[in-house]
Amino acid sequence: MKRSIFIIIVFVLSGLILVQARNIYSVKEKPQTIKSPANKISIAHKEVFGSLEYGRVIFEHQKHIDSLSKVLKKSDSSICSECHSQNKYGDFIFDFPKDVDRKNPESLKNAYHKECLKCHQKLNIQKQKSGPTILSCRDCHKKDYEKTEIKYSVFEFDFALHDKHVKKHNKDCSLCHHIYDVEEKNKELALFYEKGTEQSCHYCHDLNQKRGPELSKIVKIAKERDLNMERACHTLCLNCHLSNKEQGKQAGPVVCSKCHTEKYKTVEDLKDIPRPEREQPQKAFINIEDAKMKGVAFDHSFHEKNNKTCRECHHETLRACKDCHTVKGDEKGGFVNLLTAYHSLNSKNSCQGCHRTAMNKNDCYGCHYFISPVTTEIANKEVCKRCHTGKKEIEKVSLLTIPSERVKKAVVIKHIEKEFEATKMPHYKMIQKLTDVSNQSKLATYFHRDITTICRGCHHKSKQDAEAKKDNPPICVSCHSVSFDSNALGRPRLESAYHTMCIKCHENMKLEKPKKCTECHERKKN
Repeated sequence: MKRSIFIIIVFVLSGLILVQARNIYSVKEKPQTIKSPANKISIAHKEVFGSLEYGRVIFEHQKHIDSLSKVLKKSDSSICSECHSQNKYGDFIFDFPKDVDRKNPESLKNAYHKECLKCHQKLNIQKQKSGPTILSCRDCHKKDYEKTEIKYSVFEFDFALHDKHVKKHNKDCSLCHHIYDVEEKNKELALFYEKGTEQSCHYCHDLNQKRGPELSKIVKIAKERDLNMERACHTLCLNCHLSNKEQGKQAGPVVCSKCHTEKYKTVEDLKDIPRPEREQPQKAFINIEDAKMKGVAFDHSFHEKNNKTCRECHHETLRACKDCHTVKGDEKGGFVNLLTAYHSLNSKNSCQGCHRTAMNKNDCYGCHYFISPVTTEIANKEVCKRCHTGKKEIEKVSLLTIPSERVKKAVVIKHIEKEFEATKMPHYKMIQKLTDVSNQSKLATYFHRDITTICRGCHHKSKQDAEAKKDNPPICVSCHSVSFDSNALGRPRLESAYHTMCIKCHENMKLEKPKKCTECHERKKN
């Protein structure tokens, strides 16, 4: 008896171990994503159904439009009413099936099955070409699609497209822009257009962003109506395009793949495109009442031209920063005060945060990788007054030039030669390259006022004010000892310092050479 119990226990434990091992070591199969779905639509509604018993349906949307247009002899634009309902203004609501409780799994499932089959059977009775009239689950929920996802690329309504729409519609902004008055009791009147309030759709319809107290009231209503970016843009843009098409006018795309092209314009592509007009200043003087620092002259038009959207800075509204962020900070600005709003290194919307991102570009990162970013806590007056000039006019800054008489053409490094010969470093050529990079950037030019700024990329820890002789920073061996120094455990030895600094700089700047030791050092001959 005892032997039997023992065998059963061993058997159960072995089973549990095998199951656990399978869970640990088995690799979860990743779904296959179709990135160019050719106007197909994935039907899964996981937010309603959760995990699907038979997997998703990949629906041939364009194929159905083409077939129905041919059979019913209707235009592509008017065929939408066969599957989609319209509101009282005649705009299509691109939901399917029509008029169903979309939060009830059973209702939604039944409506799908009923609507699809009903249409197929109706066409079949009329002796028209139709889809299958008797379906098994696997006719639509195909086994092959269980691990398949459809992903359309993000569509960017860039400044070029905006400008195109502005010109086409004679600057009638009311066709697209609107605001919502949360205080209006008559909800029919709450949504309206008011000139001068045009803003990005993202502010109210990007439901994934955390918003401030004022905007969050509108976002809450957008959430209740399920008006996320996808639904809001499809409703507005597609209905306008379809309407134009129906009237025989020139119309924008109505097919998924015509907008979701995965092609995006760069800042350079958009540099000559006019920015939206909101009576914004070309230049501004940021001078805050009760602030302790001098005002800042700000070139607004330059920053417009160097960003792909206004939201890079205006993250929640197109109003000035000080309208939400006060000197001391309050609820309206999420208790983020003006100092942080302008200087936070961790915010992509702040001045310093954005400039820090620019420093991470290949050309700049070679030097800035080794230079700690300047924060308001450690900045000195020389740094602060770069921006806080107190003058309304933006300072004119000259391009950097290299004083050839003060810069060595080449530097021979022979402190650590062992199996390799000394290295001859093209010192002047390197400074010339970095100076060219700086001069090609307006941002870098503004902050790199002196050629010694370029020197700090390598001579990184020295304090200029403390140097005994002007323009003569310490060389590497002044700080990094050749051999082990027990008094400087946190400081790399000279060989490590050279290799870390040089190789990392080349890596960060994505330079092709050198990749081999002998491209810097010639091997010593016996």
